[in-house]
Amino acid sequence: MNPIGTGIDFSAFDPRLLLWPVLFSLGAYLLVTAPWQPIGRPKPDLAERLRRLDVDERIRAEVGRQDVRPIFASRLLEGMLRPVLDDLGRLLRSLLGRFGLGGGEELERKLRIVRPGVEPSQFFGEKVASGLVGFGVFPLMDGLGIHPFGPWPFWLWVAGFGAGFLAPDWDLDRRLATRRIMAVMELPIILDMLTIATSAGLALEQALGLVARQSQGAVAQELRHAVREMALGQRSVVEALEAVAERNEVPELTSFVGQLRAAYDQGIPLVQTLSTQAESLREQKRLRILEEGGKASVRMILPVALFILPVLFVVLLVPAAVELMHLGG
Repeated sequence: MNPIGTGIDFSAFDPRLLLWPVLFSLGAYLLVTAPWQPIGRPKPDLAERLRRLDVDERIRAEVGRQDVRPIFASRLLEGMLRPVLDDLGRLLRSLLGRFGLGGGEELERKLRIVRPGVEPSQFFGEKVASGLVGFGVFPLMDGLGIHPFGPWPFWLWVAGFGAGFLAPDWDLDRRLATRRIMAVMELPIILDMLTIATSAGLALEQALGLVARQSQGAVAQELRHAVREMALGQRSVVEALEAVAERNEVPELTSFVGQLRAAYDQGIPLVQTLSTQAESLREQKRLRILEEGGKASVRMILPVALFILPVLFVVLLVPAAVELMHLGG
């Protein structure tokens, strides 16, 4: 009998009954969320480990290194669900690839540009996760009692899945369009800086390195990548610039690289070529701003017609109608 008088004999409890479940739970947690080797990730082979010991291979890996972007904000969810989504994305891409819907090299190029570190299989895993979130919106609203027009039909559930599944594609296209606009806006300034550097007597390779270090933005980031490739001897200056144009597929950047290569091969002074290109791109930038302004004026028609004009009519006509009613009465 317990001397305290509680009626509970604590001596009957075995501490191991509590110790083993705690240790098992802790081991399972560490196994699932281990940052060095999550479940579902294959271990690197011996050849990969030996390549990491080679200095040249480590430098090349650093040049082409892409940080893995997390999907979930929580490290616990990232460690537990990320491998599952990667496997689902890999399976889905292989199935869609049989019908020509796997994205292919075009999807890989887009991801390298605006979402470095994200593989196509991971991108398809994000599409699956986004689709499941869209699918679960309407059942959740039904469960919470939010159905102003009655229970949400099943076809809306499917539509939510479709919208969520396509949302990453829309976001990817939006990022590409934004990057292209940024490149068009940055190129004239980059070319002006290159013109000043080459007119000061620097070679094209030195001018590119100086401008890449002193500039910020999408084009400057691509130039820094090209300078690292030239420093490692992987490509010449023209080949590195052509790789930048091919990787980004921005027409203005491709035109600049093409004319720069023609001037480089034919021995035309680079200062004149860069100055001409800067003027041309500055005019394209001005036209782009005018085009965006025209689109903005068109976009304003709908909100003005729906929200501003009706309120204006009510403010003006209601007092006039009241006065007319008083006069008629």
